[in-house]
Amino acid sequence: MITLGFHGAARTVTGSRHLVSVNGQKVLLDCGLYQGRRADTYERNLNFSFIPEEVDALLLSHSHIDHIGNTPNLVKQGFKGDIHATLATVDLASVMLLDAAHIQESDIKFVNKIRQRKGMPPMEPLYDSDDIPPVTELLTGHNYNHWFTVTKDIKAILRDAGHVLGSATITLKIKDNGRELSLCYTGDLGRKNLPITRDPQIVDDAEVLIIESTYGNRLHSDNGNVKEKLAAIINKTIARNGKIFIPAFALERTQEIVYTLHQLKLEKRIPDIPVYVDSPLAIDVTNVFRLHPECFDKETNEFLRKTADPFGFSKLSYTRSAEESMALNDIKQPVIILAGSGMV
Repeated sequence: MITLGFHGAARTVTGSRHLVSVNGQKVLLDCGLYQGRRADTYERNLNFSFIPEEVDALLLSHSHIDHIGNTPNLVKQGFKGDIHATLATVDLASVMLLDAAHIQESDIKFVNKIRQRKGMPPMEPLYDSDDIPPVTELLTGHNYNHWFTVTKDIKAILRDAGHVLGSATITLKIKDNGRELSLCYTGDLGRKNLPITRDPQIVDDAEVLIIESTYGNRLHSDNGNVKEKLAAIINKTIARNGKIFIPAFALERTQEIVYTLHQLKLEKRIPDIPVYVDSPLAIDVTNVFRLHPECFDKETNEFLRKTADPFGFSKLSYTRSAEESMALNDIKQPVIILAGSGMV
């Protein structure tokens, strides 16, 4: 008998974990971190509602922390199976999980100072940077649109979900009692006509569909005039000798903005002023983007052939050190600064 258990991202939008079981084989779809107030999430992340060492394999839809962020804890608690994902997600997962570990360490250090003053025992982080290598050793990368074996009775194919670099819908073919069931888990689905990423591939072979519905009741505005709006804001700000600060997520949004700024500069629709990306994580993520042009859409690959690097152009600088970041405060002339969304 085939069973499906929802162990996260049900009646909430983080902590994606869905367990497929058949004939004693167990496959987990995503292992995300619950995100929110520490008091609400610490125990939920620490304790799984299934036994990690009984899980045979883990499949990751993409590299956002609410979908992969509890994988180190899963491994710490006994999981030893293969972790399957696209090639780009494998590379991004290493970067994103190490950053998440540093956040865990920093956060628990702050918490324990408060607990010490109150005479309370210290807390342990969910995981730390030493817990990331055991995860990366289990990662196995796959190309899109190729079937591969997961367990004796389960095979899988990854199709482009168009959400972030390397994102995938996961379709399973599950054998049970002489028949085969097709189950598709979408992960997070992207929108059409976004920069860099391809449009989501159509899945037409699923009998059971697990679909994300975060924006299921909303109509998104047209993306067509984003470049025009950005150019207008930049030119208006420069005209009054101002600076443009853009808060941006390190994964996907920063790369989209840098790519768009590159286009606007080549088209001479904005002045050739300095641009800084002030985020170490965004720098590491951008380096992964450069490794995976196979994930780019047709327009971005054409741009790549013309320019050699969509994410590099005249007067663009990536600042990694604290000293470089602090020096940006002393710039007097108009400038564009992209920083982590929590830093602006």
